[in-house]
Amino acid sequence: MPQPKFRADLIVSRQETPEGPYFVVKDPRTRRFFRLREAEYAIARRLDGSSSLEAIAAQVASELGAEVSAETLAPFVEQLRRGDLLESPSDSRVEAARQPWARGNLLWLRFRAFDPDPLLDWLVGKVRFCFTPAFVVGSAALIIWALAVVLSQRAEIGADLASLWSFQSLALAWLTVFAVTALHEFAHGLTCKRFGGHVHEMGFLLIYLQPAFYCNISDAWLFPEKSRRLWVTFAGGYFELVLWALATLVWRIAEHETWLSGVALVVMATSGIKLFFNLNPLIKLDGYYLLSDWLNVPNLRQRAFQYVGTQLKRLLGVSVLVAQEPTPRERRVFLGYGLVAATFSYWLLSSVLVQFAGYFTARWQGWGAALTLGLMVGVMGNVRGKPLLRWPAGLSWKSHRVRFLGFVGAILLLLYLLPLELKVGGEFEVAPARNTDVRAQVAGIIDAVFVAEGDRVAAGDTLAHLSDRDRRTELRMVDAELAEKRAKLQLLEVGPRAEELEVARLDVQKAEERLRYARGNLERNRKLAAIEAASRQELDRAEEAVGVLAKELEGERARLRMLVAGSRPEEITAMREDIAHTDAERRHVQEQLARTWVRAPHGGVVTTPKLRERIGQYVQPGDLIVEVYKLDTVTAEIAIPEQDIGEVRVGQRGAVRLRAYPDRAWQGRVTAVAAAAVELEKQRTRIVKTRIELSNPLGLIKPSMTGYARIYCGKRRALEVLTRPFRRYLRLEFWSWW
Repeated sequence: MPQPKFRADLIVSRQETPEGPYFVVKDPRTRRFFRLREAEYAIARRLDGSSSLEAIAAQVASELGAEVSAETLAPFVEQLRRGDLLESPSDSRVEAARQPWARGNLLWLRFRAFDPDPLLDWLVGKVRFCFTPAFVVGSAALIIWALAVVLSQRAEIGADLASLWSFQSLALAWLTVFAVTALHEFAHGLTCKRFGGHVHEMGFLLIYLQPAFYCNISDAWLFPEKSRRLWVTFAGGYFELVLWALATLVWRIAEHETWLSGVALVVMATSGIKLFFNLNPLIKLDGYYLLSDWLNVPNLRQRAFQYVGTQLKRLLGVSVLVAQEPTPRERRVFLGYGLVAATFSYWLLSSVLVQFAGYFTARWQGWGAALTLGLMVGVMGNVRGKPLLRWPAGLSWKSHRVRFLGFVGAILLLLYLLPLELKVGGEFEVAPARNTDVRAQVAGIIDAVFVAEGDRVAAGDTLAHLSDRDRRTELRMVDAELAEKRAKLQLLEVGPRAEELEVARLDVQKAEERLRYARGNLERNRKLAAIEAASRQELDRAEEAVGVLAKELEGERARLRMLVAGSRPEEITAMREDIAHTDAERRHVQEQLARTWVRAPHGGVVTTPKLRERIGQYVQPGDLIVEVYKLDTVTAEIAIPEQDIGEVRVGQRGAVRLRAYPDRAWQGRVTAVAAAAVELEKQRTRIVKTRIELSNPLGLIKPSMTGYARIYCGKRRALEVLTRPFRRYLRLEFWSWW
């Protein structure tokens, strides 16, 4: 019977790790890689085709100082044979070299395109400068400068990015991602070639249902130097960093709103986003391979998931056979990475599937839900690399599966019986309990300010004063006019004095005497005119004098009668109305004068900045002078999602945490729920504003602060709380199908 022989054409590389030396073996025909420990390689290299397993066991036992038998070597030799690492007369190796053009699973599907090795051999000499220390130092400085530009001009970059939201920009972004990703993979391949490796495979990749490129640089595992392996993995990301920095430089110096600036901005945005995902070690991209190489743990994800699954089975009392136990260091790495990566993978996939579910059910309803369920089963199962639904035969009541189902049932029963507080919440913004804009009530010039920003004031406190010189002059004029009219009214109400009546009677007597004298003179002139002793002109003058004196007598008698009768009631009434009008005008001027003193309508805090600088400014009625916020009690306006508002009631207890004080929670009560929902355009969701009043005696909570709030809606079964989103989705979406 021929003895096993280790293949002579295998390529072997020794690598030092914290656990000791390892040997990486490459099969040049199948391009597969294997990792052997020092003892395993010591056994493999002694398989020369002539030595028996008993002889090899004796040699290894003598060399390693441990008990080794042929029976213990047999499983290892069989493992080498299954890996096609032993000489065999069959042609199976030739068939194995024919690799399929598509490999992987639903979440990690690779499509081999071509062999880039000749092209990379030609290119590596053309880009020799990129592997010099000068290039690395210069490009690193460029990246640091670009980062400083982005941080200092992030507002302008954000505004430019918002303007790119169009079909043309999205098409350009897609083409940019396509081109940059191809160059990214070429950077990996060129670096691997630069350090002496070979690259025989490049193609397309479907990772988490997203298209990408890939370049197989597995030859880097043969590099003894860990730094070279890390550089090969980091080369693609570093190339994108340099490209991103160059695009930032172009955007900075190019004229805005030109095609060159737009292209540079697209490269900045797409490369930045790609780097964020590409360097994430929880996804099998560059970040994952960097972590794996840095830890010296190949196949980190698969081995970590296997280790976590094995530990879970052991916790459930299931006996599991492990071909090779990991070292203590590997156990720590596997446990930490396995838990974090599994949690992240299921979270990422569930988020994507929820989006698909919403689209499918809205478009095809029941068929869409069935499609979503099938997609979920297939995708979630592939996270572990195994089908999710697989139930082996031979189920018995004493099997570990029954115990597992019992454990799950107990957990569900506990969740059904255990009460749990139902909490709904959302983002909020602080508003003062009262917010008063103190505005000018009269026009004028601000000539004094008595408060400053941040001062606490009480109701009625004077805040500012407007110039009142013109109004005081007007008030004095109105006061004088009012005094004059009141004096006239007093004269009308008192009536004439006795002396005035006596003077009026004497004036009547004088008028009567003058009239008698004038009439006597008229008689004489008539007699003389009859004998032609007086002229006609003298007679006319005498008659005229009599007429005038008769009228004067009538006037004096009328004045005497008026004095005797006193003032008319209508005249007194008219004067009183005139006085009332003038008095109202005076009160108006006084009110205008009082309004020049700007006072606080309620207690609170002054929030207007730079009040002193407003002295001398002219204001019109309605112009803002001071803002006074009542901050002893503030209101948190919470954006509760539409689907949760049905649980919210006025009076329920609530709590908020501010971003400014994340370690402290403020308690309050729900005081109001908005009557209508509001649509958030950017998020395409609807929310209902709910208010919680919070006590703020120390003034720590400032207006417009934000944070997250919770409203406690009462006790529910824990199972009901945990399954609430799923039940709500089923009840609404499934109900809409019928």
